[in-house]
Amino acid sequence: MAKKNNKFDKINPKKGLPKINPKKIITLVIVVSTIGAIVAITSIVFFPNKQNGFSELSLLTYNATNETYVANNYPNQISLSDNITIFFMVKNFENKITYYQLQIKVAKISQNISLEKPLSLSNSKLLYSNETYEKILSPATKSEKEEKGVQTGEYIWGPVNTTLFMNNTLATILGTNDDLKIVFELWRYNSLVDDFQYSGIFTFLELSYN
Repeated sequence: MAKKNNKFDKINPKKGLPKINPKKIITLVIVVSTIGAIVAITSIVFFPNKQNGFSELSLLTYNATNETYVANNYPNQISLSDNITIFFMVKNFENKITYYQLQIKVAKISQNISLEKPLSLSNSKLLYSNETYEKILSPATKSEKEEKGVQTGEYIWGPVNTTLFMNNTLATILGTNDDLKIVFELWRYNSLVDDFQYSGIFTFLELSYN
């Protein structure tokens, strides 16, 4: 009787499965991981997540008649004998806990202010040389983001009472006959560099000096 031609008879059990080279596997894993890291970094740099949110900085004055804080009636003059009270307020819409710092600088009114770089201390001076304002804020919730005109909450810093003043040193450096800018710069803490970095968010008052 003829023997059936079975294709499975051609298998040589002695050969077994092909051997896997561990070095090739390690190399493949490294290559895939590297590509993944490059894609992730590229996505962060060139396609930033629009869900990161933003921060808000504003200046207020106090209306004693109504006992409310308002965004008007700002001062327009300052002198050596003046102490002007102003209030700043920061709101955290960053969708994460954020550590803020506020720096207040005095500069000539002609000095340009940039979104990319803070005012250099070569052409401006810190109003408070030995003190900065710092605060850690919780992020606003979805419902808090929709609120209008709110001035209290865990995501809000302020209104913070700030005294604006000039002294002989600042007046001499900046020029007694020049109008001035009091610039409020918002900085955020960056854990990667272990320091505060300028956020590009600022507001200012223009004051005539007399």
